[in-house]
Amino acid sequence: MKPRVSALAFLAAVVIATTAAVPASGATGFDNERPAGYGINPKHQSNWEPTVAVDPNHPNRVYQLITGINAQACSNCPGTSVLFRRSTDGGATFSPETFVCATACKTIGWQFDPQIRVANDTNPACGCGTIYVVFMDQYDPGVQLFTSHDGGATWSPPATMNGGLKYMDKPILVISPSGRNVYVAFNHKFDNMVVASHNFGRSFLPPQKVNDDQLWWYANSGAIAPNGDVYFALDGEASLSGHGHDFDGSAKVALLRCSPSPTRPCANPTLTSFGVSAAPPPCPVSGCYPDYYAATGAIAIDATGHMAFAYTFSSQANGPKSLYVRTSNDGVNWSARRLVNAHADSSFPQIDGGPTSGDIRLAWQDDRTGRFNTWYARSTDGGTTWGSPVRLSNLGSGAPYKSPAGYAFPDGDYFGMAVSSTGIAHVIWGEADGSSLYCCGDTWYTKGS
Repeated sequence: MKPRVSALAFLAAVVIATTAAVPASGATGFDNERPAGYGINPKHQSNWEPTVAVDPNHPNRVYQLITGINAQACSNCPGTSVLFRRSTDGGATFSPETFVCATACKTIGWQFDPQIRVANDTNPACGCGTIYVVFMDQYDPGVQLFTSHDGGATWSPPATMNGGLKYMDKPILVISPSGRNVYVAFNHKFDNMVVASHNFGRSFLPPQKVNDDQLWWYANSGAIAPNGDVYFALDGEASLSGHGHDFDGSAKVALLRCSPSPTRPCANPTLTSFGVSAAPPPCPVSGCYPDYYAATGAIAIDATGHMAFAYTFSSQANGPKSLYVRTSNDGVNWSARRLVNAHADSSFPQIDGGPTSGDIRLAWQDDRTGRFNTWYARSTDGGTTWGSPVRLSNLGSGAPYKSPAGYAFPDGDYFGMAVSSTGIAHVIWGEADGSSLYCCGDTWYTKGS
């Protein structure tokens, strides 16, 4: 990414000298990063929007989803497909990429925006929990759900949830521990929508609109509390131009709470705002949309109901965003914001809880070195204080877009992190050369604590 402030070149020289050559595995407990997703032959154009999940009862089972640009399962299959990878040894090795939906989706031109969760049940045949996956099959029919009871070897037919809508975008998936209750928040242009299933995803209640304003809302993260309340981290975007998808204005960073209900996807919808962030930094990459670096948030909830909300925010139009965390024990009363990172521009925060109370993990991407890197920090007191950040993207070579300072562009406007029941954080993200929005790059992965 091109520098956005005049002091960035000086800052890069300072930071490179202290961090660029230090491997993440040295004294941090993380493996060296390694590429994820080379199993499709021939090689497709780029990997995009990676995410990850760990079986809650079987920590050696780690699952990844990737949007493969130009990944095709057959001559008439989609040009962009959602790809699945499985590890049964805790992330040491992964299976080749396979297609979640090939034949049943071959009339669909684009699959994207994947999400994955794993229930705490166990199928004796595989010793694994049920996998729940949603992603976009274009904007119409939109979001569809797939389940697997054999560790991703086979998948159910797609279950639709559009309720007659002709436009759906940016789904975020939340499931109850058993998988009985499935919630998805998504964008329907200026309508912020939620759907729910209470029969393990076999059918869904009609979509429910949960906003009464004219912001363009996107969900970015979700979690479920012990009492069954569901939370979605959102950003509501405005446009300076006032038309189309040109959302280059401010963004309201907020958290939506939905109470459980057998008849409504989101009973008593309550929106907590954490402020309105100024217009985001520009994205100079060809084809990049103006809200690529918009302020976003992420929510984690532990077994006691303690919540940590991480979000990026800026008060300066087109200026760099800092990374903050706020905490709560009830979802109503929140702590003052605590600064986690103020180096350059922070984007795409991911947060998850560890196996013990107060154990919170946080990852993000920023360009403090003049290039992009993926960073990680850990809190052991519920998000009140944070340890020193760890640079996960530690390899200075191995791909044409990598240098000792980092990588050229974050490939995909989100990435993934999941923490296992044994406390291992699994992180997957995208890196690219910045030649254009959908080309050319790959997903990279590491694990550690």
